Amino acid sequence: DGDELDVAVGEPALELAPGNDLVDGLRHTASWLRDVRAAYVRGPRSLNPDAPGLRHSLGSWPMSLLARAVRRPPADVPPAVVAVAVGAVLMCTYSVGQWTSMYVPSWDLAIFSELAKAYAHLQAPVVTIKGEGYNLLGDHFHPILVLLGPVWALWPSPLALLLVQDLLLAVSAWPVTRLAARTTGPWVGGALGVVYVLSWGMQGAVAAQFHEIAFAVPMLAWASVAFVEGRWWACVLWTAPLVLVKEDLGLTVLLAGLAIAWRGRDDELRLGPQRLSGTHLGLGLALFGIVSFLLTVLVLLPALSPTGTWEYGIGGNSGDGSTATTVAGGLLGRLLSPPVKLATLGVLVTTAGLVGLASPWMALVLPTLAWRFLSGKETYWQWESWHYNAVLMPVAAGALLDVLVRLKRGRPWMQAPVPVRWLTVVAVGLPVVLGVATAQRLPLADMLDEGWGREPSRAQAARQVIETIPPGATVETDLGLLAYLVPSAQVYWVGSSSVDTDYVVIDARSSAWGGNPPTDAARWAMSTSQSGAVYELVLSINGYQVARRVDP
Repeated sequence: DGDELDVAVGEPALELAPGNDLVDGLRHTASWLRDVRAAYVRGPRSLNPDAPGLRHSLGSWPMSLLARAVRRPPADVPPAVVAVAVGAVLMCTYSVGQWTSMYVPSWDLAIFSELAKAYAHLQAPVVTIKGEGYNLLGDHFHPILVLLGPVWALWPSPLALLLVQDLLLAVSAWPVTRLAARTTGPWVGGALGVVYVLSWGMQGAVAAQFHEIAFAVPMLAWASVAFVEGRWWACVLWTAPLVLVKEDLGLTVLLAGLAIAWRGRDDELRLGPQRLSGTHLGLGLALFGIVSFLLTVLVLLPALSPTGTWEYGIGGNSGDGSTATTVAGGLLGRLLSPPVKLATLGVLVTTAGLVGLASPWMALVLPTLAWRFLSGKETYWQWESWHYNAVLMPVAAGALLDVLVRLKRGRPWMQAPVPVRWLTVVAVGLPVVLGVATAQRLPLADMLDEGWGREPSRAQAARQVIETIPPGATVETDLGLLAYLVPSAQVYWVGSSSVDTDYVVIDARSSAWGGNPPTDAARWAMSTSQSGAVYELVLSINGYQVARRVDP
C-alpha cells in the first residue's frame, strides 16, 4: 500500500511492508529495543521490567533477564566473593600440599574415608580401622555424612574429602561477609570476611584434616545472619539440622532456640493459618534440640556402639585413641585450669570483638566449651590447632555483627553518636588485629616454608608399597599410609586390629610406634597373630616393609 516500516534502532536502516505477522513482530521488537536503549542511557538501574513503556507483546520475562544482566551487583556481593575465593584457594592449596607431602596428623582422615567408601557402595558405615565390624555411627552420630557417598563415588580419594571440607568452610564466609559489608561498609566488611575465613578455628580444622563439623560451619553461618536480621524461620531451618552433624550439637540447638525465644519475644509469626510468637518458635526449637541430644546419647549411640555406651562422655575415655589427663579441683577448676583454657577463652572473646558478649547468640559457644574444658583430653583445650574451634567461628562473628547492627539502628555511621562510632572501631579492630598478630603461628603460614607441599623422598617407595597390595585385600598398617591405602584395600589399624589380614604394612618412621618400630614386619605379624597365621616379608624399601600371609 506504499506504507513503510522503520525497524532500526536509531536511523532508518531497513524498510518493510506491513500486513503480516513477521512484520508486526518486528515492529514490536523495534519499539522494545528503543525503550531498552533509552532506559540504558539513563543508567542500568533505571531499567524496570514493569514500566509501561517496556511492556510489549514479548512479555516482561526477557526484560527481567536483561535487567538482571545489566544491573550492578549489590555492594555486599564483591567483598563476599573475595572472602570466599581467598578462603577456598588458600585452604585447598594447603590441603593438596599436605596430602602431597604425606603429612598425617591423625587417623581421622582414613576413618572418614572408609565411611565415605561404605556409603558410596550403599553400605552401613562399618570402619575396620576402629575395629572389626565397627559401625561409625556408634562413635559419633553424624548421619549427614551420607552426603560423602556420592563424592567418593565420583572421586574415590581421601583428598576429595579434604577439598569438600575446605569448600564448606570457605562458603560459610558468604553470608557473614555480606552482612558485615552491609553493616560496616564494603571495605571493612570485606576485611572482616577475610579475617573470618582465615581465623584460627578455620585453620585448625583444615590442618587437622576432614571431620564432620565441616558441615556445621556453614549452617551456623547462615543461622547467625538470620538471627541478626530477625528472620526466625530461616534461623530455625538452618539450626535444626545440626543434630545430624554431631551429637553434642543438639545442645547448641537448645541454646539457639532460647536465644530466638528471647530476641523474638515481641514478634508474631505465621504457621499456616496459625499465629505464634517468636518465643513459641524458639522454645520449640530448644525442645527439639534437647530431645535430640538425649535421644542420641542415651539411645542411638549406645545401641550402635560396640561398647554399649556413649564413647565421648564428659568423663573422658580413649574412644578417639588419645589419653586423658587428670585435672585437679572442682567444677570451676576443671573449667578454667590449666591456663591454656583461659587463653582459648581470651582468643574467642577477642574474635567476637569483645562486644559480642552482649549478644544472646554468643551463648551458643557454651555447650562446646563446656564438654571440651570438662574433659581430660588436652587436645580439646587448645585454640591453635585441631578442629574443635571451627564451630565457634560463625557464632562469634554473628554475635559481633548482632551487636553492631543494634548499635547502628539503621543510621549512617556518621550520624551515630561518637561513643558508638568508637566502640564500633574497637569491636571491628580486635578480630582484625588478632588475625594479623596470630597469622605466623597458624597452620597456613607453613606454606611459606621452603619445600612445603613437595613430595617426600620416600614418595616413590610409598607408591610401590601401595601397588604391592592387590585391590580388595585386607591390610593392617600404622598411621603412615593408613589413608592412602583406603581407596584400594580394606584397612585395619595396628592399634585396634584383632584380625589376621592378608597383608601387613609397617612404616618405621610412623609415630604409631613411639620410636620403637618392628624390625621385621613378617615376624611382628606372626607374633601378634591370634590364629597362628604365617607371614613372609615381600618388600622392604626406604623404611617401609610389607608382609604377606602365606598360610597353606
